[in-house]
Amino acid sequence: MYQQSPSVLRGQNDDGSSYASKVNYWSPFTLTGCGFHDASWRHNWSKTAYLSDGSHGCINMQPSVAGQAFHDLKQNEPVIIY
Repeated sequence: MYQQSPSVLRGQNDDGSSYASKVNYWSPFTLTGCGFHDASWRHNWSKTAYLSDGSHGCINMQPSVAGQAFHDLKQNEPVIIY
C-alpha cells in the first residue's frame, strides 16, 4: 500500500462517462484501484447509503476522519473486506 495526499481519482462510471475526483487522502489496497479515501461529495453517511449512493469499489470516508485514518495506515497493512 502506498499513500498519496492529495490525489485525483480517475475512472469510468457505469454509464461510460468519465470521472475525476480530487481527494485529500488516498491509500489504495488493490492493484485495480480500490482504496481508502475521503469523499467530500457525499452527504448521506447512513448504514443504507450504499443502496442508492454506493462507490466504485473504494471505501469512502467522511472527511472529518479520513486524515486520521490516513496517518494510522501502515505500508503492507492487511485489509480485510467482508
